[in-house]
Amino acid sequence: MSTIKRYKTILFFILFSISCLILTSCEKKNKDKKSIINTKVDAQVLIEIAESNLKVVAITQKAREREMENSTRTVFQKIESDHIELKNKIKKIAKDNFIIIPSTLYDTKPLKLFISEANTYLYLKKTTDLLLAELEYYKNIAITTQNIALKVLATESITNIQNNISVIQKELKTQG
Repeated sequence: MSTIKRYKTILFFILFSISCLILTSCEKKNKDKKSIINTKVDAQVLIEIAESNLKVVAITQKAREREMENSTRTVFQKIESDHIELKNKIKKIAKDNFIIIPSTLYDTKPLKLFISEANTYLYLKKTTDLLLAELEYYKNIAITTQNIALKVLATESITNIQNNISVIQKELKTQG
Protein backbone atom coordinates (compact mmCIF):
# COMPACT_ATOMS: atom_id res chain seq x y z
CA MET A 1 0.00 0.00 0.00
CA SER A 2 2.80 2.38 0.80
CA THR A 3 4.36 1.84 -2.63
CA ILE A 4 1.09 2.76 -4.33
CA LYS A 5 0.88 5.91 -2.20
CA ARG A 6 4.47 6.75 -3.08
CA TYR A 7 3.78 6.25 -6.81
CA LYS A 8 0.70 8.47 -6.59
CA THR A 9 2.75 11.20 -4.96
CA ILE A 10 5.50 10.91 -7.56
CA LEU A 11 2.95 10.87 -10.39
CA PHE A 12 1.22 13.92 -8.90
CA PHE A 13 4.50 15.89 -8.79
CA ILE A 14 5.40 14.86 -12.35
CA LEU A 15 1.99 15.96 -13.68
CA PHE A 16 2.14 19.18 -11.68
CA SER A 17 5.62 19.97 -13.07
CA ILE A 18 4.55 19.30 -16.65
CA SER A 19 1.48 21.51 -16.34
CA CYS A 20 3.60 24.34 -14.89
CA LEU A 21 6.04 24.05 -17.80
CA ILE A 22 3.20 24.18 -20.32
CA LEU A 23 1.70 27.31 -18.72
CA THR A 24 5.08 29.04 -18.62
CA SER A 25 5.73 28.17 -22.26
CA CYS A 26 2.36 29.59 -23.36
CA GLU A 27 2.95 32.83 -21.46
CA LYS A 28 6.38 33.23 -23.06
CA LYS A 29 4.93 32.73 -26.56
CA ASN A 30 2.27 35.38 -25.91
CA LYS A 31 4.91 37.87 -24.73
CA ASP A 32 7.03 37.18 -27.83
CA LYS A 33 4.04 37.79 -30.10
CA LYS A 34 3.24 41.08 -28.36
CA SER A 35 6.81 42.34 -28.70
CA ILE A 36 6.87 41.44 -32.40
CA ILE A 37 3.63 43.33 -33.00
CA ASN A 38 4.84 46.41 -31.11
CA THR A 39 8.19 46.68 -32.88
CA LYS A 40 7.08 46.08 -36.48
CA VAL A 41 8.07 48.83 -38.91
CA ASP A 42 5.58 49.96 -41.52
CA ALA A 43 7.11 49.80 -45.00
CA GLN A 44 5.31 52.99 -46.03
CA VAL A 45 7.00 54.94 -43.22
CA LEU A 46 10.46 53.90 -44.42
CA ILE A 47 9.57 54.67 -48.03
CA GLU A 48 8.37 58.15 -47.08
CA ILE A 49 11.56 58.75 -45.09
CA ALA A 50 13.64 57.60 -48.05
CA GLU A 51 11.68 59.91 -50.41
CA SER A 52 12.18 62.89 -48.13
CA ASN A 53 15.85 62.07 -47.77
CA LEU A 54 16.26 61.78 -51.55
CA LYS A 55 14.75 65.23 -52.11
CA VAL A 56 17.22 66.84 -49.71
CA VAL A 57 20.20 65.06 -51.28
CA ALA A 58 19.05 65.98 -54.79
CA ILE A 59 18.59 69.68 -54.04
CA THR A 60 21.94 69.96 -52.26
CA GLN A 61 23.67 68.25 -55.18
CA LYS A 62 21.89 70.48 -57.70
CA ALA A 63 22.79 73.58 -55.69
CA ARG A 64 26.47 72.63 -55.58
CA GLU A 65 26.56 72.50 -59.41
CA ARG A 66 26.49 76.28 -59.55
CA GLU A 67 29.06 78.84 -58.51
CA MET A 68 28.83 79.92 -54.87
CA GLU A 69 30.87 80.96 -51.89
CA ASN A 70 32.90 78.28 -50.13
CA SER A 71 30.94 78.67 -46.88
CA THR A 72 27.68 77.98 -48.71
CA ARG A 73 29.19 75.06 -50.61
CA THR A 74 30.37 73.60 -47.28
CA VAL A 75 26.85 73.90 -45.85
CA PHE A 76 25.38 72.01 -48.80
CA GLN A 77 28.12 69.36 -48.62
CA LYS A 78 27.51 68.78 -44.91
CA ILE A 79 23.77 68.43 -45.37
CA GLU A 80 24.28 66.06 -48.29
CA SER A 81 26.75 63.88 -46.38
CA ASP A 82 24.43 63.81 -43.34
CA HIS A 83 21.58 62.63 -45.54
CA ILE A 84 23.70 60.04 -47.33
CA GLU A 85 24.60 58.65 -43.90
CA LEU A 86 20.91 58.74 -43.02
CA LYS A 87 20.12 56.84 -46.22
CA ASN A 88 22.44 54.04 -45.10
CA LYS A 89 20.70 53.86 -41.72
CA ILE A 90 17.30 53.72 -43.44
CA LYS A 91 18.55 50.88 -45.65
CA LYS A 92 19.74 48.95 -42.58
CA ILE A 93 16.41 49.32 -40.78
CA ALA A 94 14.61 48.23 -43.95
CA LYS A 95 16.87 45.21 -44.32
CA ASP A 96 16.48 44.25 -40.65
CA ASN A 97 12.70 44.38 -41.04
CA PHE A 98 12.59 42.58 -44.40
CA ILE A 99 11.32 45.68 -46.20
CA ILE A 100 12.32 46.39 -49.78
CA ILE A 101 12.73 50.04 -50.66
CA PRO A 102 12.72 50.69 -54.43
CA SER A 103 16.18 51.49 -55.75
CA THR A 104 14.77 54.58 -57.46
CA LEU A 105 14.57 56.17 -54.01
CA TYR A 106 18.36 56.19 -53.85
CA ASP A 107 19.08 57.70 -57.27
CA THR A 108 19.10 61.51 -57.39
CA LYS A 109 19.78 61.89 -61.13
CA PRO A 110 16.13 61.80 -62.32
CA LEU A 111 15.00 64.11 -59.53
CA LYS A 112 17.76 66.66 -60.22
CA LEU A 113 16.46 66.99 -63.80
CA PHE A 114 13.16 68.33 -62.44
CA ILE A 115 14.76 70.87 -60.11
CA SER A 116 14.90 74.15 -61.96
CA GLU A 117 17.97 76.35 -61.87
CA ALA A 118 17.83 78.94 -59.14
CA ASN A 119 20.12 81.27 -57.30
CA THR A 120 21.93 80.21 -54.15
CA TYR A 121 19.49 81.99 -51.86
CA LEU A 122 16.54 80.04 -53.31
CA TYR A 123 18.43 76.75 -52.97
CA LEU A 124 19.11 77.53 -49.33
CA LYS A 125 15.47 78.49 -48.79
CA LYS A 126 14.14 75.35 -50.50
CA THR A 127 16.56 73.15 -48.54
CA THR A 128 15.31 74.78 -45.32
CA ASP A 129 11.70 74.08 -46.31
CA LEU A 130 12.51 70.43 -47.03
CA LEU A 131 14.39 70.08 -43.74
CA LEU A 132 11.51 71.64 -41.78
CA ALA A 133 9.05 69.19 -43.33
CA GLU A 134 11.45 66.34 -42.60
CA LEU A 135 11.85 67.55 -39.01
CA GLU A 136 8.10 67.43 -38.39
CA TYR A 137 7.92 63.96 -39.89
CA TYR A 138 10.73 62.66 -37.66
CA LYS A 139 9.16 64.24 -34.58
CA ASN A 140 5.95 62.37 -35.36
CA ILE A 141 7.86 59.11 -35.87
CA ALA A 142 9.76 59.55 -32.59
CA ILE A 143 6.47 59.85 -30.74
CA THR A 144 4.47 57.13 -32.48
CA THR A 145 6.87 54.29 -33.34
CA GLN A 146 7.47 51.34 -31.09
CA ASN A 147 10.48 50.14 -33.08
CA ILE A 148 13.65 50.97 -31.16
CA ALA A 149 15.90 51.31 -34.21
CA LEU A 150 13.46 53.66 -35.91
CA LYS A 151 12.98 55.67 -32.71
CA VAL A 152 16.77 56.07 -32.37
CA LEU A 153 17.04 57.08 -36.04
CA ALA A 154 14.27 59.65 -35.60
CA THR A 155 15.76 61.09 -32.42
CA GLU A 156 19.24 61.40 -33.94
CA SER A 157 17.80 62.88 -37.12
CA ILE A 158 15.81 65.50 -35.23
CA THR A 159 18.97 66.85 -33.59
CA ASN A 160 20.92 66.70 -36.83
CA ILE A 161 18.20 68.41 -38.88
CA GLN A 162 17.76 71.15 -36.28
CA ASN A 163 21.50 71.83 -36.43
CA ASN A 164 21.42 71.92 -40.24
CA ILE A 165 18.47 74.31 -40.23
CA SER A 166 20.26 76.72 -37.91
CA VAL A 167 23.40 76.59 -40.10
CA ILE A 168 21.32 77.33 -43.20
CA GLN A 169 19.53 80.20 -41.48
CA LYS A 170 22.88 81.76 -40.60
CA GLU A 171 23.99 81.33 -44.19
CA LEU A 172 20.73 82.88 -45.43
CA LYS A 173 21.45 85.98 -43.31
CA THR A 174 24.83 86.39 -44.98
CA GLN A 175 23.19 85.96 -48.42
CA GLY A 176 20.30 88.32 -47.86
